[in-house]
Amino acid sequence: MPSVSSYSQENYNVLFIAVDDLNDYVSLLEDYPGIKTPNLDRFAKQAVTFSKAYTPAPVCNPARAAVLTGLSPVVTGLYDNPDHFQNSEEAMAATLIPEHFKENAYRTMWSGKLFHTGRRDYFSRPGKERMNEMWDDMKGHDGGYGPNAKTPNIPNSINRPPLFDYESWEGPDKDFPDVVNTDLTIERLKADYDTPFFMALGLYRPHNPWTAPNRFFEMYPLEELQMPTVLENDLDDIPKIGKSWAKAPVNFQEIKKAGKWKPIVQSYLASISFMDYNLGRVLDALENSDYKDNTIVILWADHGFHMGEKEHFAKYALWEKTTHTLLMAKIPDGPKGERRDQPVNLLDMYPTLIDYCDLPLPPQKLSGKSLRPLIEDPKSRREEPSITYYINGSLGMRSRNWRYIRYYDGSEELYDSNKDPNEWTNLAGKSKYQSVIEDFQKWIPVKIKPDVGPIKNKWNE
Repeated sequence: MPSVSSYSQENYNVLFIAVDDLNDYVSLLEDYPGIKTPNLDRFAKQAVTFSKAYTPAPVCNPARAAVLTGLSPVVTGLYDNPDHFQNSEEAMAATLIPEHFKENAYRTMWSGKLFHTGRRDYFSRPGKERMNEMWDDMKGHDGGYGPNAKTPNIPNSINRPPLFDYESWEGPDKDFPDVVNTDLTIERLKADYDTPFFMALGLYRPHNPWTAPNRFFEMYPLEELQMPTVLENDLDDIPKIGKSWAKAPVNFQEIKKAGKWKPIVQSYLASISFMDYNLGRVLDALENSDYKDNTIVILWADHGFHMGEKEHFAKYALWEKTTHTLLMAKIPDGPKGERRDQPVNLLDMYPTLIDYCDLPLPPQKLSGKSLRPLIEDPKSRREEPSITYYINGSLGMRSRNWRYIRYYDGSEELYDSNKDPNEWTNLAGKSKYQSVIEDFQKWIPVKIKPDVGPIKNKWNE
C-alpha cells in the first residue's frame, strides 16, 4: 500500500469539525465586544471564511441530518428535533457523507457530536447496524453534554429545558467530553494511515449546560460585560407565530427579571472560548502531523442561538441570529486569510468535499452546490438566496441585502439587512417592498415535504 507521503500527492484527507449551538458572536462574524477566540482567528488566516453562511434548519437534529445526507429539510421532511430520521424514506435512501468516503477507500473516524445525540431508537440517525458499518473507528462518538451544574443556578420557577443551566467548573478539564474527544482526535492525527482519512470531531460547547473550566469564566468579568442590545417592544411588528416562537422554550423576560441574563451571557461566552481552546489543540496537532499539507479542514456550526435578541433565548426561530452560522474551509494550496460574502448554506459542504476529493456523486441528488467556484474566485456570485426551513414548511431566506421570513400560515417578515442588521423593523406589508418579497418567493420550492414526525417505524434499532 502507498505510504503517507505518496498519498499526499494525490489524495486529500478531510478533518470535519462540527460545533454545537455557536452563534455569530465570534470575532470573524459579529465580533461581539470582548469575545476571545484566538484559535478561530488564527485558523481564519489559513482558510476561507464564509461570512454569510446559513443553516438548513435552526435546530440540531434537522440541521445535522441535512448536512450528512446532503438533502434539504423540504426533501426529507426533517424539520425539528422530534422528527425521526428513519421515518424519512429520502434520508434513509441517501448515502451519508462518511458512507460515501468509506465507499471510496477512505478510513472513517468519529468522536463527539456529529449526529444529533438522540440515541433512543436511533431517532436522529439511520440505525445501529448501519452506523457501525459506516465508521472504521467510532471510539468517542457521542459523549454527552456534561458535566451538568452541580447546583441549579436558574430558579425552578422558570420553565426551561433540562440542560438550560450554567456553572464555572472547578474540576479537571477531563470532566468534559470535549476534552476527551479532542485528546482522541489528537492521537488519531499522530497515527500512520495507508489510505486517506475522513476524520470527524463534534464539539459540544457552547451548547448548554454552559459549564466550562473556571479560567474561561475569568476571561469575562461580569462587571465588564457588554450585554446584547434588545429593543423594547421589538415583537410588536411581527406575526403571531413569530411572537410565540420568541417566548419558547425559555421566556427572556423571566430570565431578565430573575437577574440571570448577565450570568448566562457570561457562561455562553466562556463556553465559546472553551470550544476555541479545544479547537486550537486539534489545529496544533494537525500542524505538527504528517498530514498538515494534504488535509482539507472544514469547520462549521450547526446553527445560531439568541442570547435575548428579539426577546428570544434559544434557537428555534428564523431570524438572523438563529440561522447565521460559522463555515470555514482550509484547502491545501487554496486561498488563505480570505472572506467570501456571498450567502451560502451548510448543505454546500457535501458537494464541496466531493469536488475537492474527486469523488463520484452519491445516488441522491444533493440539495447544495460546491463552494469551489466561490473559494477559488472571489468575484464568483450566486443568484439564489440561502434558505433555512423550520416546522410546517416555514422558511427564512437570506440574500446579500435582505432577510425574508414566511411562516406556515402565510404571514411574513422582511428586513433590510444593511440598514437594520438587528432586524428591528419589519417591512413586510409595505407596498414599496413588495417587489423584494416577490423576488424571494420565486425561490420557494413547489414541493415541500410535510414533517415526518416522531417515531412510527422501527427500521433498525
